[in-house]
Amino acid sequence: MVSPLINVIDHRLFATRMPTTFAAERTLGRLGKWLRLMGFDTLLESEYPKGAFIQGIGPDRIFLTRTQRYVGTRMGLNTIFIRANAPADQVVELIRKAAIRQEDIQAFSRCITCNERIVAVAKHAVRGLMPDYVWNTQANFSTCPKCGRVYWKGSHTERAMKRLVEIFRAPSGAKK
Repeated sequence: MVSPLINVIDHRLFATRMPTTFAAERTLGRLGKWLRLMGFDTLLESEYPKGAFIQGIGPDRIFLTRTQRYVGTRMGLNTIFIRANAPADQVVELIRKAAIRQEDIQAFSRCITCNERIVAVAKHAVRGLMPDYVWNTQANFSTCPKCGRVYWKGSHTERAMKRLVEIFRAPSGAKK
């Protein structure tokens, strides 16, 4: 059985696009939530029993880490080491390193709680599951088929989209 070294990706060598399924270690939970918000299939270590996360990462995923001890270990994972501390800076860093393009983003298409794709539902199907104001002012709703969470386009949606547009407009390496 071959156990290759962890593949810490040299992002300067990538002329083609990288896979866009991720697995984020515990220290990158907020980055993982942003990835789900952007529509990327993202596993979060915090959702796994202690010690079971690394073994659950398939070869099609990119492992995101801030933990130096994983660099150089024999895990056989494609890995991106995230240097930034602030979640907003981590998003910028990952977008640059993984060559994510604005058109790759399918914002608000996944449940941020359990990572499932959300589905549009008729308004009457979610009556009573949100505040009255939301029910009276919104026409379109989606739900997660796994956990039942209800989604609608609110001010949080506009703020998140504005932030993503800013990230893609910023010069490479710029921080906001």
